[in-house]
Amino acid sequence: MSAVSFYFGIAQLALVLGALGYAALRLRRNLLPGWDEAAGYLVTAVTGVGMLVVLSEILGMVGLFRGWTLVSASVLIAVAARSWPGPRPDPEGPRGRAGGSAGSGSRAGGSGPGSDAEMEGDVEISTPPRPPVAASGFWLALLTTTVLVAQWAAFTSYSLDAGISNFDSVWYHLPFSADLFQSGSTLGFYKPETVFTNWFYPQNSELLHAVGMALTGRDFFSVLVNMGWLALALLAAWCIGRPYARPHLTLIAASILLATHTLVVREPGTAKNDIVGIALILSAVAILINRGADPSDTRGRLGPGWAMAAAGLAVGLAVGTKVTALAPAAMITFAVLFSAHHGSRLRSAAVWFGSGLVGGGFWYLRNLVATGNPIPQIESIGPINLPGPERLQQGREDFSVFHYITDSAIWRDFFFPGLEQGFGELWPVLLAVAFVGLVALIWRGPGRLTRTHGLAALLAIAAYLFTPLGAAGPEGSPDAFAINLRFLVPALAMALVLIPLVPWFARPRPQLAFALVLLALFFVGGRGDAIWSQSGRYFGIAFALAFVVVPSVVWHFRRRPGSGPGGPLPLSNGRDRILASAAGAAVVAVLLLAWPLADGYFDSRYADFEPEAGLAQPYRWANGIEDAEIGLAGTTAGFRQYGFFGKDLSNRLTYIGRETSAAGFDVIGTCSGFRQAVDEADLDFLVTSPFLNFNGDREPIPSPEREWVKGSPSLTRIVGPGPVEVWRVAGPLDPGACDPSAPGPEATPGLVDG
Repeated sequence: MSAVSFYFGIAQLALVLGALGYAALRLRRNLLPGWDEAAGYLVTAVTGVGMLVVLSEILGMVGLFRGWTLVSASVLIAVAARSWPGPRPDPEGPRGRAGGSAGSGSRAGGSGPGSDAEMEGDVEISTPPRPPVAASGFWLALLTTTVLVAQWAAFTSYSLDAGISNFDSVWYHLPFSADLFQSGSTLGFYKPETVFTNWFYPQNSELLHAVGMALTGRDFFSVLVNMGWLALALLAAWCIGRPYARPHLTLIAASILLATHTLVVREPGTAKNDIVGIALILSAVAILINRGADPSDTRGRLGPGWAMAAAGLAVGLAVGTKVTALAPAAMITFAVLFSAHHGSRLRSAAVWFGSGLVGGGFWYLRNLVATGNPIPQIESIGPINLPGPERLQQGREDFSVFHYITDSAIWRDFFFPGLEQGFGELWPVLLAVAFVGLVALIWRGPGRLTRTHGLAALLAIAAYLFTPLGAAGPEGSPDAFAINLRFLVPALAMALVLIPLVPWFARPRPQLAFALVLLALFFVGGRGDAIWSQSGRYFGIAFALAFVVVPSVVWHFRRRPGSGPGGPLPLSNGRDRILASAAGAAVVAVLLLAWPLADGYFDSRYADFEPEAGLAQPYRWANGIEDAEIGLAGTTAGFRQYGFFGKDLSNRLTYIGRETSAAGFDVIGTCSGFRQAVDEADLDFLVTSPFLNFNGDREPIPSPEREWVKGSPSLTRIVGPGPVEVWRVAGPLDPGACDPSAPGPEATPGLVDG
């Protein structure tokens, strides 16, 4: 890739994001004119993401998910938004709402946001409170954010050095994105292997990675995407406490979980999407909290306005990203409907579910059409069997934590050590704070909405106990418990960020004491070592300084203390012009540094990927191949397949399996059947590999595919010998020429009995 094509891709990406960002800003200003500052930025960001997802889905439905269509459609949307007239002025003026404190009395007559008085035409008249925040709160938040971003950037640097190597990312996240990029369609099912049925997963996050691929032709920006989601999560956490003058507490509370081993060693610089679900769930909670805190309205009540629609969109986007977001989404839904004004619950439900379906319904509808079941992974509800594909091959048991809930030996040997690994040495304090804080919030929270959110968070934590794969592994050995604590994080994050809203922490001394507890949990439980002992520390510190410290300090000091509870007043226009020029110079500097960073990434990408699994040489071979049809056999190649797409993502991959009813995909258990499938795929190359042993990753299980093709005159081995081998395919393999002594179906590992 040349520098010219790289910067052309950046220009296209910037044009799409800028156009949709502008349209989202216009939409927010027209429909929620009272929302500005942090809460307004949050609504704008969620709306912009929703626009990009929905636009991509629509284009993909007609096979036009391409770079040029994304650019054209985004520009047209921005032009349409520009022609939309602005909101009509409020004849009553601001009514002092910006200066009110959260929790002040309701409007005279008790009219709520569901009433006509709260909507003027299509405009929702509401303003979240913005009481002054102590300077110490800003500096504590800045310290926490700087450390957290430095940690995440330090781990991101590993992917910049060697390519994205995270297991789930190379297994299905990035292959899904690459397939969307290649096919231009969002209607197909890309099937990476025959053990799991993850092609039924919702794919909002994969679609956004595919947007970067479609606009730039490469995956470089996939390395940086999760840093953007981290920023959204922190903004949402700040907004949750903003109406109560405690944004620093809610931000530190969220940072505790974002800095734990569970997330910080797996999410940065990868295509994993746990951070996406966390960011969107927190965004929904933040928007609802800000709407419910409007002092001109009944405290903690909601009506079917645009703020509710924005929060519903955020929840829908989360559900359209991860199935595990369904539990917190259901609990938030309960809180919203319970807190709706009397007489407006039906309209509130329509707004909430309608916006949620826009954000996340596409993938579930696709599953429903293909299988008759929106979530085919759920095979039964009690005695009722649900439609879906049959699984004939199995990798590991998908036990839940509840399966072992009374097994003291499992708690001693797996759960307690796993909790310490995932959440740090102070994990008992963390869970105690969450539980006691939620009970206090349910009892004394400011308003019905906040109290109900506390109950929702508690129920979402309880739902984690029943989540499949929460204690995955062989019976009696839930080895994946620590890794899959990430399923608990969205609910736990929702709990922690709500606790600072308890009225006890409105007083200075309790607030200070709680801040110290949160900081202890953050620094003791998080991966603070990333900024002094990890090899990526210099990149992490430089990234945090450039994108957190300098912008935050400049923004803070560009404003001087002013009158009014809305906050400080801007400095002179001359000073602002100087700051704007400095910001422009910083952008230019970042762009100039981007190409050397990207060029180094392309040179080193997958140069030495997992040599212990025999994949280093095959990946290096694939880096030099373009526009090839490559077949994959054996689940080691299936689960670690992304590198075979090649440096420019032009290689087309096919896992050799058998299509079945209800969009299923089964292993082929015979030599003749396997050879016939290879011939039908019309391949240029075939990769053979062993069966991946989930219960002993360093001990792969022999799989018969290599024996079935060995000796064919149509194949020439070009990479190997070794556990993973690459064969050039020069012609048909001839199913009738199988060696009679070749392994039979009984040699295929992982088959489910019956």
